[in-house]
Formats: sequence, C-alpha cells, structure tokens
Amino acid sequence: MEKRVKDRVLLLLAIKPAGKIVSLDHIVEKVSRDCRASKQEIISALNELIREGFARKIRDGYAITEEGRKEAWRLAYDDEMNLSYRLVLMARFYYPQISDLILPFLRDRPVSVVKVFSDESDPIHKIKPVFSRYAKFKPKKYHFINTEHDLMRYINMHAIDFIPYVHKININYPDWLIIDLDAGEDIKNAGELGFSLIKDVTLETYYVMRDELNLNPYIKFSGSRGFQIWVAFTKPLGTFDIYRSSVNVIRDLVEEHLKDKYNELKEKYGDLIYEPITTATVAKKELRKRQILLDWSSLKPEGDVRAPWSMHHKTGLVSVPVHMRDLKDFKPEEARVEVVVLKRNFLQEAFRMEPSDPSELVKRLKVGLFSFFS
Repeated sequence: MEKRVKDRVLLLLAIKPAGKIVSLDHIVEKVSRDCRASKQEIISALNELIREGFARKIRDGYAITEEGRKEAWRLAYDDEMNLSYRLVLMARFYYPQISDLILPFLRDRPVSVVKVFSDESDPIHKIKPVFSRYAKFKPKKYHFINTEHDLMRYINMHAIDFIPYVHKININYPDWLIIDLDAGEDIKNAGELGFSLIKDVTLETYYVMRDELNLNPYIKFSGSRGFQIWVAFTKPLGTFDIYRSSVNVIRDLVEEHLKDKYNELKEKYGDLIYEPITTATVAKKELRKRQILLDWSSLKPEGDVRAPWSMHHKTGLVSVPVHMRDLKDFKPEEARVEVVVLKRNFLQEAFRMEPSDPSELVKRLKVGLFSFFS
C-alpha cells in the first residue's frame, strides 16, 4: 500500500474534533480527490491505522485517537499533503495553548474570521479562503468570540484567522492606536534586504513613539512580511479621525529622523532607498513601490485588524509579538505555531499593552484632549 495514502487518511481524521465520527464515504471522497487512491487502498490504510492505534472504528465510521493526532503532527509541514488540512491541524494544536492570550483582543467586539477549505483545482498547494464578517443569519449577526469554547467552535468550522474590530459596538473611537508598516512591492520583492529595511523603519517608528511622544508602543509581526505597532491609552484621544491624524503626525516625525540617516541607509540598501522613505498616503499603491506605508486604514468605523496571536491564513505563521530588542534578528520562522507555543510566556511580556498617557501626542496634534468630546 502507498504510504502516502495512509498519511492522507491520518491527516483528514486529525483535523476533525475529538470524538468526531467520519463516514467511509467522506474519507474516500476527500482522499481520492487528493491522490486518486482507490476505495480498497483507503480501507487498507484505515485498517493499518487502527492496528497501529492511530484510529478506531465506531459503528459505520472512523475517528482519530489521541495518539493518532500526535502522529499526524509530522505532516504539518509536508508539502505533499493537503494545504488546508495542514493549516487546520496547526490551528487545532495551537489555539488551545494560547487562547488566554488572544481572547482579550477578541472579547466583546465583532470579529471577522477567515475559514480555509481545499482549492478544488489544486488542494495540495492552494486553499480556498472564505472571509466571514457576519454569521449566516438574517438580520445580519456579528461573530462574537468571548470564550475558549467559542474559539474552538469556530476552529471546528475551519476558521484559523481572527480579525477583530478595532472598537466595540456603538463606540466612535478605537481601543488602540494601530500603525501597520507595509512595504511597497519593490521592497517586498527584495527578499531579506527588503525585510531588513522594514525592520529598521519599524524600529525608528518605535523609538519616535517611545522617546519623543512618551508612549508605550508594542510591536507585532503581521504574520506575512510586515509589522504593526500598537498603543493603548489611559484616555481616548477622540474620534477615529483624530487617531488617523495621529499616525500622520508620527509619520512626519519618523521621516525627519530617517532624513538624518539617509546616506547611511542609502549605503546599506542602495536603490531600495527612495526619498521620502515613508508615506501615510494609503491610496495609489503603485506610487509607493519603494516606500514604507505607515497605514492608518484600520482606524475607522468597522475597521478590523488581525489579532495579536492569530494565525495568518495565507502563511500559517502567527501574528506574534516581538520584543523591540529582538526585532533586528527576527525571522519569519520564529512565528511558526510550535515555536510560539514553546516561547509563549517570554513573548507575552512583549505585548503587555500597558496604557500610555497621550498628553505629548495631543500637544503635537495641537488640540486639547477633552475638546474632542465637547
């Protein structure tokens, strides 16, 4: 029997909830789609998994055992296996171990979720992501994820990526100031050199916010190729437009600092350096191919952002907190789910979200804090 058939059956069973009984017809349909195995080959694979203690037969179906689920983990990064299954397997391993860390960023606010399914034309290498902002009810009903039980219920529906609103219902300001540092296409396409440049600009932004504005900024990896900086305040700055204006103020300060380092950066990064290095202009993406955008676009009504600790559905990597002192050496592989679980307590300290006094930022905005509410 082809070993890969047995692995495919094992992986399919492993993404199901504990105790879930899977019919033979379902197993045959999905496994034969992925590798054209015959029904008899699939039955033989099931029988061998049962003999090894990795599966059990229950009435007219089959279920994974705990040993089988552990055994399936070796397939998580096997690029010959179904990609959507591997992502769900990672989510099943990961979220129960960090639910206490992600839930504060999901609780009591609408949450958009991304569910992943097999791409019918290429289930091994591609996924079919489904972005869901509302539950399927009429009238529209938001997704709310307040408990670990809620979280796992969505994972049972193949949701792996969690993107909460930046504000609670009927509130006209965000809970956090969030700056998404997004590199233009030329920088992204420059590989490690481009990634190094976005890390340098992220650090410069962090220093400006900490040292000039007396804020407590926190850095997290996007889960792909960028970074975000988050700040919580002791008091709201004002409405959404004030938060967006704050990003423009911060961007101007950052650019002033980068100008002083222009020659040094040009020597290090060559043609990747374009003046100005940063922008806060969200529109006209084609004009900022060699710039780093300090993006404020999530700071709006119904604006959403990938939660700290969420998996990114396109990469399987975690949008993980990063200690400022570790940023220059950070590599995307450090955001793999098993690494994050291993280092969760250390990484938790990198995203404590201690509230900041906004006074200095308000001065730069040239507006009194309380006048926003008058």
